[in-house]
Formats: sequence, C-alpha cells, structure tokens
Amino acid sequence: MSSPSTPPHTMPLGKDSRFEPMCTPCESIEMYRPGGFHPVIVGDTLHKRYRVIRKLGAGSHATVWLAEDTARVKYVALKVHAAKVDVTNEVSIQQQLGVNISKDISSRFLILASDSFILEGPNGRHFCFVTEPMGPSISTVLKAPCKGEFDPLNPPDNRLSTSRNKGILRSVLSGLELLHSNDIVHGDLQPGNLLFPLGDISNFTPNELQSTALRDLVKRKDGKTDLWSPKYLIAPEPITEESVQVRDMVRLADFGGAFRNDHPPSSPVTPLAYRAPEIILGSKVDCAIDIWSFGCFMFELLTDTTLFRVSGFFNPPQVVDDTHFIELSDVLGPLPQHIRDAWPRYSLYYGQNGDRLNSRPSDFDDTEEGKARRTRWPSHTFGLPVTQSLEDRFLERKSQDMGMEEAQEILSLLREILQIEPSKRPSVAQLLAKRWFQV
Repeated sequence: MSSPSTPPHTMPLGKDSRFEPMCTPCESIEMYRPGGFHPVIVGDTLHKRYRVIRKLGAGSHATVWLAEDTARVKYVALKVHAAKVDVTNEVSIQQQLGVNISKDISSRFLILASDSFILEGPNGRHFCFVTEPMGPSISTVLKAPCKGEFDPLNPPDNRLSTSRNKGILRSVLSGLELLHSNDIVHGDLQPGNLLFPLGDISNFTPNELQSTALRDLVKRKDGKTDLWSPKYLIAPEPITEESVQVRDMVRLADFGGAFRNDHPPSSPVTPLAYRAPEIILGSKVDCAIDIWSFGCFMFELLTDTTLFRVSGFFNPPQVVDDTHFIELSDVLGPLPQHIRDAWPRYSLYYGQNGDRLNSRPSDFDDTEEGKARRTRWPSHTFGLPVTQSLEDRFLERKSQDMGMEEAQEILSLLREILQIEPSKRPSVAQLLAKRWFQV
C-alpha cells in the first residue's frame, strides 16, 4: 500500500476528514496535521528528559501533559504548542515577569515557565513550556458532571461557597496586580485560565498518576497508516486530589494573549462573552479590559451563569457584535451616546427615544438567503428576548448562603467594575482595598 499524501495545513470539512469518526471528548484528530499538534502519546520521552504520563488538557493552540522530569526526578507539566503558533510574544512576556517579580511572589498567583524547548516532529517545530503541574481549572470544577443519575428538574449546582469564592476572586486580583504593575495586560482572563494549585504529589508513583481514560484508536478511511497523528486519542484528565477541594485560591495561566500596555494588539484574544465594549468597537485597549473581564468572571462565579450569553457559533462577526451591544444595553442600562454613535447599526435596533425595536441582528442579512428567511418567519419571532438587568439576574441566581445586604454590596462592586467607559473602571489596587475583599 502506498504512503498517504501529506494533508494540507487547513482544517477540512467533516466530509473531507481523512479519519473514521471518533467519540473521545478531546481535541479533533484533524488538528494533527502540518502546522498543527505534535502526536504525543503516553510513554513518549520528549527532549530526552520528560517522560509523558498523562494528558492534562487540550485547547485550540496546545496540548498539556503531565510528565516525569527524569533529570531532576520530579513531576512537571508540558504545554506543547501547535507548530503554527507564534509564541515569540509570550516568551518575551514570561521573561519580563521572571526578571521583575521574585519567584516566591509570582509562584503564589501566576504560572510561569521554568524551562522551554523546541520539539521537532512530522507536523513542524513545536515550542514547549515546562511548568509545575496544576490542578483543574475553575471551568472544569464548575462544569463537572453530576454524580449519579441526572435529574433535569434539579440540575447539579457546582458553585462554591461565597466565602471560598471571595478568596478565589481575591487571588485573581492579586495575580492581575502583579501583571498590571509591570504594565502587562493578561488579555484572556476567563475560568479556563484560572487553575487550582495542587498539593504535594511527589509521593505518588508514575503508575498511580497515569491516566485511566479509555484510548480511542485512530483509523484512516483509506486504511493507511497516518504519519501525522498519534496512534490513539485520549481524553484529558486534570489531576484532582483532596487539597483542591478546600483551596480558596487559583493562579493565572496562559500568557499567549498577554501584551504590554503600551503595545496593544489590534484584536485581543479575549473570549466573546468577556469582551469589554472597547474591544467590540475595535478601539485602543489597555489594562481596563482585564478589569471588565474580571467583572464578568465575578458575576459568573457567584451566580453559576454567564453574564453575557454571546456565541460565535455559526454567527458572522456583525451579528455577534450587535447581539453583544443589545445585551450590554439590557443588562447595564442605556448605552452612552458615544457608544451609540460608534455603533453603526444602532438605529436598526433602537428607536429615536432609545426603545428596543422588534428586530434581531439576523434580520439585516441582505443576502438572498437572508431575505428568504425573513419572509418565512412570522414577524413576532424577530426580536431578541429582553435580558434581565444586572440586579435582577444576580438576585435571582445568588447562592443561598449570601444574604441580601452582602448581595447589594456585591452588586455595587459589579456596577463600579462594569463601566462602559474604560477610564472609569477601578484599578486592581482599588478593588483589593474594597471592604468586601477585605473581610
């Protein structure tokens, strides 16, 4: 049988996949192609030193593995980037932080690399960061599946106690303070980049830490052996041990979207639901976008629901941006005049007196398909549902251990943080000085 042809750098449509369907809940097997992921499997030794034990995570730009450092006889985490990912900026940011912040302080709130190396493979050159192993992310903990039978009438509530959440929020602010004091913006503050620290795992053997997840063998449709993918896929298994269950702090990870305050990117990598208004408008950004993202995260952590339900799934950018602005207006109140003026499609959704019109972003798709869709839909389905105000949503979703007086104090904080105008948002130091974070 002849060797398979080299796959292109671009991801294929489903029908053009070179592989049989796979059920493993992890990264797509199609991400293993030139420019994509390196085909790591458990048992590999990378850089003649790091023996891979377990997959900890995977995202759109990298896979993360637990490994044994055979040179120093300790456990480490390896972040193996896709070959197409340019890490030049992240390396520079990490070096600056490593020089300016003492290791004792940074290790409490930030996850910085202790080493790095280049990995050569069939898909290209992959930059790898070496860090200490961490526990699961806030996102993983809050979205953990329920134990036992799922009851749709009483869905699981994984939120943590208010006192524990306060400690977590305070640790996030402490991490941001280290960054902002060095004129660095994180740019990608979200639950997936906030990790619980682990206790001492040095007493565990590699066999005890090895993954127990099922392995899904990789099969090509043409029956040939693929030269760019691993032999199998395995689901990520973050390490969860007893100390994670009682920790009231997290550490900031992933500086791939970070930038220096005086050299902002034209398009920050901030997730859609955590974007500040200035990001949506394409205006200049600075440390204030981290403050906005922190406010969105704070609401989510304390209510177990996202503040802005913005999705880019099958939606063009214009529809996503318009939907976000409409939600901003519903949740926080009428938008300032300068935002209305800068939003080119404001008049499509609001009348002269500021009242919402019965219209939705997709109404204004002027393609033939869009026009045909509008003729098929009854007019009463056009308008986006009106979202509850910040106060109504928070009070409806707050945890039972939070009294009304504390809830009002938190709402006052959220209002102060979620200012449309970036210059009006408080600094990290000002937030840490607030009474709620002190007690």
